[in-house]
Amino acid sequence: MFILNLKILILMKILQKALKLSYDRFKPNPFQRRYHYAIAFDGNKPICLSQNNPIKINAKALRMGERFNLPKYKEFPFNHAESHLVSKLLDRYNSIHSNWTLVVLRINRKGLVMMSKPCENCDKILKAVGLTEVYWSVKDNVFMNNDQDTIVIDSKKFSQYSVV
Repeated sequence: MFILNLKILILMKILQKALKLSYDRFKPNPFQRRYHYAIAFDGNKPICLSQNNPIKINAKALRMGERFNLPKYKEFPFNHAESHLVSKLLDRYNSIHSNWTLVVLRINRKGLVMMSKPCENCDKILKAVGLTEVYWSVKDNVFMNNDQDTIVIDSKKFSQYSVV
């Protein structure tokens, strides 16, 4: 029981850190409707953060599409937060550890946390590199994982851009 509670407390801290890091980088602009962020954690320490870029074509996104045989990434080589994170982790560490935790979240233009479950292609990449502990935002205060566990936290203190 104590170990389970400790794991839940660590997960809560990870999710709160992910929200804070994402809101710290959140800069709304009129050309982008949503902002996806992916943060990798080793324990409860953030080791890498990435953001999507649906506006600019990216050579690394194209290479990820070729490496993992993803036709959509080859045709539309724009960074998804998750694939960009994997690319950055491989560049930085040359390998990915399966015990790392990944948090994916989306903030809309108004600053509200929205559903950010990895797309089919990103999910394929994450599984291929062994990242299985993945949490994504569902809506404000709510996260989910591949086991369909629902985690509720208080994210209001980070949503400085939220419309109430």
